[in-house]
Amino acid sequence: PFKRINFLLFLLIFLSSPRQVLAATSSVCAAENNHLAYINKSNSNNSNPAPKSLMRAWMCHGRTHREMVEKLASAGIARSPICKEALLKVDRKNYVLDPEFAYDDAPQPIGYGATISAPHMHAHVLEDLLPPLLQSSKHKTDKQLSILDVGCGSGYLVSVFGRMVEKERMEPKLNKGKVYGIDVIPQLVEMSRKNILKEDGDLLESDTVQVMVGDGWKGYPEGAPYNAIHVGAAAATFPKNLMAQLAVGGVMVIPVGPDGGVQYLYRVERVGDDGGVVGIGGDDSKIGFLEEDFKVYRVLG
Repeated sequence: PFKRINFLLFLLIFLSSPRQVLAATSSVCAAENNHLAYINKSNSNNSNPAPKSLMRAWMCHGRTHREMVEKLASAGIARSPICKEALLKVDRKNYVLDPEFAYDDAPQPIGYGATISAPHMHAHVLEDLLPPLLQSSKHKTDKQLSILDVGCGSGYLVSVFGRMVEKERMEPKLNKGKVYGIDVIPQLVEMSRKNILKEDGDLLESDTVQVMVGDGWKGYPEGAPYNAIHVGAAAATFPKNLMAQLAVGGVMVIPVGPDGGVQYLYRVERVGDDGGVVGIGGDDSKIGFLEEDFKVYRVLG
């Protein structure tokens, strides 16, 4: 009981901290004044869906791994069979510091000033990034998918993405893929590797996933162009280096907002290639950037 009380006290303090990014996505955000977001929101041809509600989030606690995932599905957060199956294959207890709280629907510290996001946030991200993977697989049936996880933390989402694309699926069509996890903190990358090896080591052995130390804001051009990019840390503005590494039709999910303030979770979709795409050949250093190549939607908030 004492341990549970201590954790709840930490959680209360943590959730009120302005540094939390992926778990608290409400109120106003400086990104609303970002020129890129303004262009896309004011485009009459851009159908901007209403942001999702978080009313059923934060309540998907489970006593077991399966119960947590089933609650995410019952709440309509983990909606697709592909995402649910991937979540069931990766046990969250292997990616948190204290397994006793592994299935709480809340963010948890993993050390070095970083956290693992709440399960409902991971489920939202998976559902938002699945459509571009399916779309690419439909039109390019033999092309390997490429996914980038920026700020891979404890390695959990890297593994879940890995389970999604570890083999080709036929119904619905989903190509095999490769997942790249990158983090600027070497200790977290080592933690990711050790966590993956606990029960998901086959993903490393098959080269389905790869984790590395690096500046995530610069992306990883060697794996580009990406069909999906997830960013786990808030950006002050939309990062052009990462956006340039999206494939046409690719999507990036990223929290954007002021340092020390609140952030919204955004979905950035690449709809054109007039500015050039990193990773499709030629001199990447000469690739420009055109805002018209992208549409931006607010996902949560």
